[in-house]
Amino acid sequence: MEPWEPWDASEEEIADLYIIREQIPESLEGPIFEWLRSLFYQATQYGQVNPAMIHFIETSLRTRLDQPRPSQDELASAITNRGDKFTLRVVDLLLSTFEPELPYGSTPEKVAVLNVHMERSGSAVTIVGEDRHYRLARRLPEGVEEAAQVAIQDANGTAGRHLVKAWREMQSIDPDTSKILREGIQAVEAAAGSQIIPKDKKPQLSKIVGALRQQHGWGLAFARRDDDHPDHLAVLLGMLETLAFAEQHRHSGHGYSLAEATGHVQLAATLVGWFSAGVVVRHES
Repeated sequence: MEPWEPWDASEEEIADLYIIREQIPESLEGPIFEWLRSLFYQATQYGQVNPAMIHFIETSLRTRLDQPRPSQDELASAITNRGDKFTLRVVDLLLSTFEPELPYGSTPEKVAVLNVHMERSGSAVTIVGEDRHYRLARRLPEGVEEAAQVAIQDANGTAGRHLVKAWREMQSIDPDTSKILREGIQAVEAAAGSQIIPKDKKPQLSKIVGALRQQHGWGLAFARRDDDHPDHLAVLLGMLETLAFAEQHRHSGHGYSLAEATGHVQLAATLVGWFSAGVVVRHES
């Protein structure tokens, strides 16, 4: 779904609507509060939220709400007052209790309504279907997710599984950046290793890079000038060595930011896609 474009909006205003913003923009605060309130209202008896709902949140998130007999408004306020991170963890938890509606697997109304507000407000999170229930995920610019899915579908089984794990971890609300890099690298090793060093049962980036340097003719299935530029092998080696250095840098004890992890898994997705789709080729001498 695209953001709503006012009929008299300028090009600059329309472009601004497509910018991904913070996780809970100001215009989303009211809808999230009301969404929580409406769910708690369904679990309310005699003006008080059923303790089972409170205990479900407390045990799942391993926290104390200190709200023994709250109304739906009081409980929603107690959650949102603890900040965006906690609020979204509660939303994520409650979303996981919804399943696609039978017989056609349609999205439940409450899930769809919240997702509309997230889309229209430019929130940095979105709702995704996962294993017959719903979860929050980080929103990516349009087209990035689709490109990664193509790479996953084209990849061999091992590479595809690692790339899926890396991609899902990157989209989580509190991602493990080390896991993102590790799974992304293993995806590339599986995709590239089967083509460059197919007899090696434990392909590693260092071995793949070494083989590309030693075996004559490797490059990309892209056009070049008559003087053989741009140097496609250099491009490919640079991308692979960027991932290899990131892993070494992480192991050396340096911090590893989410921005770095996101960039590296996107790089890994491109490489997996190239190796799986026959973009990496060996030219005859």
